[in-house]
Amino acid sequence: MEKIAVISKDQELVPFLYCNLVEIFEKVGEQWQVVRTASFSPITGNTIEKLRKEAEAIMTLAEDAKAVLCRELSGIPFSVFNQNGYCIFCSEKADQDTFDGMIKDIEESDEKRRRKEAMIQNAGPVETQTPGIYFLDLVQLQKECPEISSKKALLPFLSHTPFLELQLVCAHIPPWLETYDSYEKKVLNGNGKVHITITRKQC
Repeated sequence: MEKIAVISKDQELVPFLYCNLVEIFEKVGEQWQVVRTASFSPITGNTIEKLRKEAEAIMTLAEDAKAVLCRELSGIPFSVFNQNGYCIFCSEKADQDTFDGMIKDIEESDEKRRRKEAMIQNAGPVETQTPGIYFLDLVQLQKECPEISSKKALLPFLSHTPFLELQLVCAHIPPWLETYDSYEKKVLNGNGKVHITITRKQC
C-alpha cells in the first residue's frame, strides 16, 4: 500500500517553512494509521543553497512515501520534492477522506500517464475490420499527444506497412504528405476536418 508523508507543526497543518514534524501514514485495513514519525528543526536557511539542503534533509524523512501532504509547499522546497518524484498535495486537513482522495488522484494520474505512454508508443494507423484498410484520426491523436507530429505518426507506417488503403482524419493536409508522390490521395472536407483516403499509385 502507498504511504503518505504528512508534514506539519506538531500535527497542525501549516506552511512548510514552519513545520517540524513528519508523520508517515499507511492504510491498515480500512483506516490510515501512523507507522512512523520524525521530528526536525524548522527551516532557517536564507539562501537558495541552504534552503535546498534543509529541504533535502527533511525529504529524507519521508523516505518511501509516495505522496507528501502539507498546508503549503512552494518554491525551492516544492522543487526538491517534485524533482525526487513525490506527488505533492496541499490541504487544510489531514484526515481519512483526504488520504483516500490523494491515493485516488495518484492512481488516476498514473493510469492517464500509462495510457498516454502507450498511445505515443503505438502512435500510427490501426487496421480496421477489413484486412488491408487502416484508419488514423490524427486530430484526436494530436489532441491527446501534441508532441506527436504527422510525420512521426505516419512515416513509419507508410515506409514499412503493406496496406490497401489508409483513411486519415486531420485538421489540414500535412504539406509533406501533399507532395508525397508514391500515393494517390482523395480529399474530402467536412465538419471542420479533412478526410483523406490514401492508396498506392498503380503502375
